[in-house]
Amino acid sequence: MRELPLHDIIAAHTVALAAHADEFLPMIRYLLLLGEGPVTPERLASVLRWTRPQAEAFLQASSLTVDDEGDLQMVADAGCALDRLLAPMLTGRSAHVISTCPASGRPIRLTATPQGADDLDPPGAVVSLRLPGPETSAETVQSAICAYGHFFVDRERAATWPRLHPEALLLSVASATHLARAIADAAVGYAESAQD
Repeated sequence: MRELPLHDIIAAHTVALAAHADEFLPMIRYLLLLGEGPVTPERLASVLRWTRPQAEAFLQASSLTVDDEGDLQMVADAGCALDRLLAPMLTGRSAHVISTCPASGRPIRLTATPQGADDLDPPGAVVSLRLPGPETSAETVQSAICAYGHFFVDRERAATWPRLHPEALLLSVASATHLARAIADAAVGYAESAQD
């Protein structure tokens, strides 16, 4: 398990995003569209300049939707812990998160909001993550990074979990929220500059 200052962790993520911004733009734009409500294949195809079949395939593969009441819905335990904090920041919609600690089997609950995380239970929960590298792309991010991003009930359980990646970092949920905010701000900037 590694220890790094939060500003170095933020820099690693934002540099990787910058290096592959074009690859991540479809997901960023999709999340921003979800802020407006449910996304139809026609709307997504129009915004991304895709064919309808491309948009339909993307929507079928997505683990995020907005229901008819306007709440952000995430498929249970799909995506990494950091994604669950990041998505509400990009959509502007809160989501109730329930995740299972892989070390203890206990549930971790929180409300991920556009501003951060509320109602964290247990309050000592932590997030594991790996740093992206120069080779991290939209194609590899799931297997190289997200597969190792979990919520744990506490730092001790996480640190002793035998399947924790040797390069994993552990962050408090508050620190992970700061990281998610930095990524969200950078992502919005790329989406806006790409429209110019």
